[in-house]
Amino acid sequence: MKRRKSIMTALCVTVLASVALTACGGNSTEQLNPKDNGSSGGSKTLTFWRAGTDAPEKAYWTRVIQEFEASHPGVKVNYSEVPFGNDMETKLNAAYASGTAPDVLSYTLASVAQRANLGQYEPLDAYTDKWEGKGDMMESVLNTGMYKDKLYGLGFIPDPRVLLWRKDLFEAAGLDPEKPPASWEELAKDAELLTKKDGNTTVMAGLAIPTANAWTFWQSFVLQNGGKIIDADKNEPLFDSPESIEATQYIVDLVKKGVTIPNDSAKSNENLFPNGKAAIAYDSPAAYVNTQKDHPELAGKIGVSGPIERKTKATFAGMRLLFMSSQSKQKDLAFEFMQTVMSKEETWNRYKELGTPVVLNSLKDDYIKDKPEMNQAVFDAVSYGEGAAKVTYSSKMYEIISQHLEAAFYNTKTAEQAMKDAAAELKKELPNLITN
Repeated sequence: MKRRKSIMTALCVTVLASVALTACGGNSTEQLNPKDNGSSGGSKTLTFWRAGTDAPEKAYWTRVIQEFEASHPGVKVNYSEVPFGNDMETKLNAAYASGTAPDVLSYTLASVAQRANLGQYEPLDAYTDKWEGKGDMMESVLNTGMYKDKLYGLGFIPDPRVLLWRKDLFEAAGLDPEKPPASWEELAKDAELLTKKDGNTTVMAGLAIPTANAWTFWQSFVLQNGGKIIDADKNEPLFDSPESIEATQYIVDLVKKGVTIPNDSAKSNENLFPNGKAAIAYDSPAAYVNTQKDHPELAGKIGVSGPIERKTKATFAGMRLLFMSSQSKQKDLAFEFMQTVMSKEETWNRYKELGTPVVLNSLKDDYIKDKPEMNQAVFDAVSYGEGAAKVTYSSKMYEIISQHLEAAFYNTKTAEQAMKDAAAELKKELPNLITN
């Protein structure tokens, strides 16, 4: 298969000059954020961007925005969606440079340190101190939005990786459909057995492994093997350790055996498991829901369990947060919109429509009771999961890791050399990346 080129580029601290950008979908066909986004003639315009382009979440936001506009006469919400990764980074850099940043942004945990440090995210403490909903948020979720003792984001979509498997494909391959792999060795064996090929081309992945932007998948295995990613206090990369190299070698070996179909984890439409192209995956609760929604014939045929334990029990657990731009001219209205999204009613709606875990203590019991076969495993994953590192250079660090992983996947270097080269490259870049 043709090798993919990495689409990631470095996150620029010195951002781009003023650039007009066209919309990437949603309610509006206007520019991503016109400069005149204040009130005019009694009306107000709120601009909201979200990272991601998947259809189910677009439908969710369309409903939320319609209801918000209906309850706020004279308010128009301009909604745009942008792919994760370089696309969003580039558009945000240009928007902040030109003074056209969105009022509200749904984005990743990895962005917190970088953009808070640049003064692009508005501290929310003055708003949340008067908001009753803050006390209902799970402490672990609330802490994801903290940076240097200030609250910059409200976590609303936990994204833990759990183990998903197709029971029907297990049974067809002679495996116990109720018994997922319990070790790395079993996972590798099952993945090979479940892989289907047409000649040399894999048409059904035994295990969904992203071959571009693979850092979240990789991080789960490094953590399970007792490794660490970065010493944030010393700004010391740790992903060239023996534990990390062993985990990388394990993944590279599986890719070379053809157990996956090449895919980019930053592109929702290439996600193998929800598209019915993988038998096993480390994926989100939303993937569990969407797979059965898009493939009704698979209802009841998908298993869910906590991640595989090796030296320790660990998994990647990301978080999507709501941020307010420091450039917003509608900060009070922006926080009203954020409050709506964080409300108890909307949190439950989000779970029902998208399968996203709840983030409010008052909903935990109802959540687990609703689907105990899945939701207990999800909560377990959230409890010991680890998200992106909160360092100002996280985007660059994970870009470097992904690029060197890709080189190992496509035989241009060994797994060991890939990790050593990645660590060396980050160390070389750090003097230009570290900001206080």
